Amino acid sequence: MPGKDNRRHLRIGIVVDIELTLPDNEVLIVQTKNISDGGLYLVIDTRGIPPIGTEVQVRIKNQLGDGEEAPINRAVVVRHEADGVGLKFLDV
Repeated sequence: MPGKDNRRHLRIGIVVDIELTLPDNEVLIVQTKNISDGGLYLVIDTRGIPPIGTEVQVRIKNQLGDGEEAPINRAVVVRHEADGVGLKFLDV
């Protein structure tokens, strides 16, 4: 059905800074466009982004409310768009 959204997880539009670690250990600071239980969308300059299927690591840049470092999450690139990339969490 055209226009039907078949997403499994509800997306929440929120902007937070993310540390994106690429396979060569290069770390980029990017921002989210939205987040869900299953993944996130990152606004990023698409000229140097990893190909679809590439495993990356993501972590919220700022400390959590209790002062702890945010956990590192594994994700895979599942979509390229004009303004960024869609990632699916691997440990969900």
